[in-house]
Amino acid sequence: MFRLFVIMTMLFMTIDARLNRTSLHEMDGESSEKVGTVLQKVPSLRSNLPSVRLTNFKNIAYYGSIKIGIPPQKFQVIFNCGSPHLWIFSKKCTHPFCLRPCRDKSNKYYISPYSNDSRSTINIEYLNYKLHGLLSTDLVKVAKLTVANQTFVEVTDASDINIIFDKYITIHDRHRFGGMVGLLYFNLYYFALTITPVFGNMIEQGLVSSRIFSFYLNRDPNSANLGGKLTFGGSDPAYYEGNFTYVPANIERSWEITIDSIEIDGIPFCKRYCLATIDTSIWRIIGPEKDISFINRYIYTNPQGRVDCNRISQLPTIQFNLGGEALNLTGKDYIIRGPHNKNRCSSVFWKHMDPKYNDESKFIKSWILGTSFIGRYYTEFDMDKERVGFALAKNL
Repeated sequence: MFRLFVIMTMLFMTIDARLNRTSLHEMDGESSEKVGTVLQKVPSLRSNLPSVRLTNFKNIAYYGSIKIGIPPQKFQVIFNCGSPHLWIFSKKCTHPFCLRPCRDKSNKYYISPYSNDSRSTINIEYLNYKLHGLLSTDLVKVAKLTVANQTFVEVTDASDINIIFDKYITIHDRHRFGGMVGLLYFNLYYFALTITPVFGNMIEQGLVSSRIFSFYLNRDPNSANLGGKLTFGGSDPAYYEGNFTYVPANIERSWEITIDSIEIDGIPFCKRYCLATIDTSIWRIIGPEKDISFINRYIYTNPQGRVDCNRISQLPTIQFNLGGEALNLTGKDYIIRGPHNKNRCSSVFWKHMDPKYNDESKFIKSWILGTSFIGRYYTEFDMDKERVGFALAKNL
């Protein structure tokens, strides 16, 4: 799981070890007014908003490219709206997982311009793994936007990362994944040093027209045309239809919304005080053990979470009630086929691995809605109005 959980304290060293390079600004909409959580039509925005084309790997991972430094070095990265960090593997990382990006000539390690390692270090802790690295500052190019003086992490130790990635991302050709771009906005404070995330710098440097970004994720893993699209500065009507359903979000630490209820064949659960974090970096839908067990029993999964592939069209609709509207997932939305064996079909519904999220005594239940949900519903992240919008994604 990629969602940011705890950011540990930075270890002290040189704070002013940054590069000052000239930005090559490439300026490339506004959303409708929000009243409560009512449905509203969003005006058509220019189709030339800056965007990143994404590749879909078997509905498990979506990744795109960025460039860092002069001359620019290309990296294939996952874009994660649950984290503020930009990190890539350093040449100094000798863990086997770090070595994989080097196998693809178009996806090299970041070669630091620093002459020594008297730089600040940082530990990043996610739910399933930890990273350690050195802070660097350089030009970063995303969606044809050149972000000046972007501080990021050169990962030197990823000893825990195989726990989560080896099972899913190493089948991702074992060498395409070279890092992650966090899309949370807030500044990160480590003693006297302030780190502004990538999207925050885009805003501060006037590179985007509004504080909105949005995701289209194609759920056809065989589509050679477009695996998905990340758009900065607004939404692209070419990839959704109808109206947006807007839900207020807590964006202080994550894109967190309230679930009104969840229903399956008219049976309601999670009727009060359920929260959901929207996460673009995970293919699962994760919830409390009791609710997940109920769903998986209802759709007749086996103990490994698998279902008969021939039954997908017969599976019940699962209804997520958000913002006063019903957002439905059918069997083809919540069942995923194995990357190497298309006859092995599994439910995307997984329980929290951390026991504290499954504590029945907790007043508030927590869910994570990953790419299987976003693939069905084009998702807009609006920082100005602190809300998340969902519109039915087009089948392209």
